[in-house]
Amino acid sequence: MKNLCFPIIALLFFHLTYSQEGVSFKENKQLYVRGNSILIGNNILGDHPTEPLMDISIPNDVVKMKYIDIDADETTFSSSEATIKNVLGKPKIAHAALYWCGLYPSEKGALRKSGNKMIHVGRGDRDGAINSILFKTPNGSYEALSGKVIFDSYDTEVFTTNSPYVCYADVTTKLQSLAILNGTYTVANIKATEGEISGGGSAGWLLYVVYEDPSESPKYFTTYNGLVEVNKEAVEINFKGFKSKEEGIVTTTIALGAMEGDRKIKTDEFSIFDKKAGRYKPLSNKLREEKNFFNSSITMGDEFFTDRNPNSANTLGFDLLKMEIPNPNNDFFDNATTQANLQFQAKADRFYLFFVAFETEINKDFLEEKIKPVADTIISTTPIVEIQDSIEEEPSNVIVAAKEKETKPIQKNTPAIKKPKENVVPKKPIVLSEEDKIKREVRVQSMSVPGLASGYYLVTNVFSVSANATKWSQFLTEKSYSPQTFINSRNNWNYVYVANNNALMPVYEKWKQYKGFEYFKEIWIMKINL
Repeated sequence: MKNLCFPIIALLFFHLTYSQEGVSFKENKQLYVRGNSILIGNNILGDHPTEPLMDISIPNDVVKMKYIDIDADETTFSSSEATIKNVLGKPKIAHAALYWCGLYPSEKGALRKSGNKMIHVGRGDRDGAINSILFKTPNGSYEALSGKVIFDSYDTEVFTTNSPYVCYADVTTKLQSLAILNGTYTVANIKATEGEISGGGSAGWLLYVVYEDPSESPKYFTTYNGLVEVNKEAVEINFKGFKSKEEGIVTTTIALGAMEGDRKIKTDEFSIFDKKAGRYKPLSNKLREEKNFFNSSITMGDEFFTDRNPNSANTLGFDLLKMEIPNPNNDFFDNATTQANLQFQAKADRFYLFFVAFETEINKDFLEEKIKPVADTIISTTPIVEIQDSIEEEPSNVIVAAKEKETKPIQKNTPAIKKPKENVVPKKPIVLSEEDKIKREVRVQSMSVPGLASGYYLVTNVFSVSANATKWSQFLTEKSYSPQTFINSRNNWNYVYVANNNALMPVYEKWKQYKGFEYFKEIWIMKINL
């Protein structure tokens, strides 16, 4: 049994002196699609297990927290719901992420008097399986879900008074399998401290979904996650990798998730850099003030998000929001914008930021560069023709080269197998067979480029504008790759590659290593001057 005592006076000193970082924010997902996004979520700590808390004047540090548990299921100890509405049909899900978080120094917490001061006492060992929860989709039943722990401050030297944690699970496949996206989503058995802890308890979850919609404008979506304490020391997040649409007002939306934003302490801000003014400008809307942006609420634009159970107006330190960034005269985002800088700060209050999603309308040509990286080279079937020596081993590919060679008799044609020997190419049939398998799995294209060393090149992207190639290379460099570029003299396009070798196998191994990353979705191999 672990007892924890935290003097209140120590907490106040900690509040006002410096900020700490659990794990810095980093990019989790990047998408370029015609589509839209959805954000839903709810808190799982309240003053009552099932009744909503509507009094917005109550701060979370005076509430004896209880688990919210609305599902009438004896197998769960905490549960809350939120509903997706008004999505037409069954859209294609591009990405779906579930996050959950909580303040969890112990199972229970209480405020006790010790001499002439009050202290918080923690009792009961916390459950170590903070990443294990239950998730229910519309018309379904609970499924056990084991997520990734982004950060857990328990047993570390930071955030020792309230031990925040945040976890994440990619649920894209689960939502793609649904008959319909609309409906109620339930998350259960999220863990947090009940009772009273220093600064007040807080916990909850969010579901962020990006779906494709051909009627929408081209957009750039990116999500960042981490766990940082925001107070007097500002936290900045910079978004790159996009180019705004070429004409008209640019629409940009932000989604945020945070814990411990007290409504009563009015010093926290969310700002965006105004390049025309050369400084950060605080944002606000009808429900979120410039000087009290994080205020224990769940909002979508200028409205409270109430399609949830319980639908508390006061979510006791748990903040979710999605809002359009005001841009009436393209003040923040003009038609040539390629970067956005956001800043978070709190001068007296403090809060834990764990999720940021950014989406903006982008240039149509920029979208095409991302989803169709090779526009001028032959992509479909002709590269397979280069596999000549063992074509009889690939009947599915022979359809491309010559229909007459598609039949089984040609597969048994032994003279065709002997042709390589007549050309004095006895390079280990096993190696050739392995290469043939590689070429069947990976798109391999041939090209002649004067002055470039012959070999196989792992190409990540191609650009008609050299400046875009430079930006893409910078992006890869920031992710610890070593990109290089060559120019195809036939069209003056810039090809950015991250590996090359005289042999195909080493490049293929790199392809296997990189192909799972979203930004390498269209990675391919080029056979140069061979």
